[in-house]
Amino acid sequence: MTLNVRHLATALLLAVSRAASAADAPPDVAVFVARLDVKAAKVSDVTNITPGKGSNFQPAFTHDGAAVVYTSGRSGSNNIYRHDLAKGTTTAVTATTENLYSPTPLADGSGFSAIRVVTADPAYGIEMNEPSLWRFGWDGKPLAPVVPTKRIGYHAWITPDLIAAFLVDDVPDRNDHRAVLIDRRSGRQTLLTAKPGRSLGRAPDGRASFVDQTDAKRWVIAAMGGGDDQPRVLVETPPLPDGDKPANRPQYFAWLPDGSLLMARGHLFLRWDGKPGSSFQPFADLPELGGAVRNITASPDGKRLAFSVTLTPPAP
Repeated sequence: MTLNVRHLATALLLAVSRAASAADAPPDVAVFVARLDVKAAKVSDVTNITPGKGSNFQPAFTHDGAAVVYTSGRSGSNNIYRHDLAKGTTTAVTATTENLYSPTPLADGSGFSAIRVVTADPAYGIEMNEPSLWRFGWDGKPLAPVVPTKRIGYHAWITPDLIAAFLVDDVPDRNDHRAVLIDRRSGRQTLLTAKPGRSLGRAPDGRASFVDQTDAKRWVIAAMGGGDDQPRVLVETPPLPDGDKPANRPQYFAWLPDGSLLMARGHLFLRWDGKPGSSFQPFADLPELGGAVRNITASPDGKRLAFSVTLTPPAP
């Protein structure tokens, strides 16, 4: 299956929300938080922290697990917001006419990294002139590019000097995207896959993990470290039920502290136990969400989840 980045959250929510009429507007996307009990296979205390209309997505926990940051288009452009879990309060971290995506707290606690779009490529919605990935302080001010690389659509920190990045093609509709490891010290790029999915992460063993869509019929999650010659396949992504649309195939994942992985298919969470040869198994079904789960993230202690849900509009 060919991946078109205009269907990514970053471009879809930017391009469509500006151009569409109210009748044609994209569906609401909400961010939920929940308690997670792996041993009991239970997801509980599910709460929508972004009630109301609008697009809210790409949540990430701060490293102390006390807050969730996410992207929201509520101000007319996509800005970064922070939700304090104990207080239940939400504050705007940034207030800019630029579009910001994929907030990722930095390990040293000094701020976060994010994709910054000042001048959007009309084909893919990515920044077309300047480096894409920036470091921000908690005051919301951009400090400096993380790397000089352009056209980064998604990213994940593997080490302070190594970043996994989804590079968006610079030719409209060719969709020749790549996932690479970028060494910040040397600038060297190592190819992970020429057919990447949208989710990147750091595996428990310190390697970069990603969805490899090279085989259109068999998507897999693979991992690769800076010194590896080639990726190692970990597990096949969950298959779709018979008759389901290929576009609904799961591709967002989250690592848990015990070395297992969570993915979601619709409102069903599935878990891989991390053991070679095993596969994803049903974990928890949450039909009350009212839509399909997309981005997933777990708190550092593995006791909470945050995830975005594309809400299904009620029947007229």
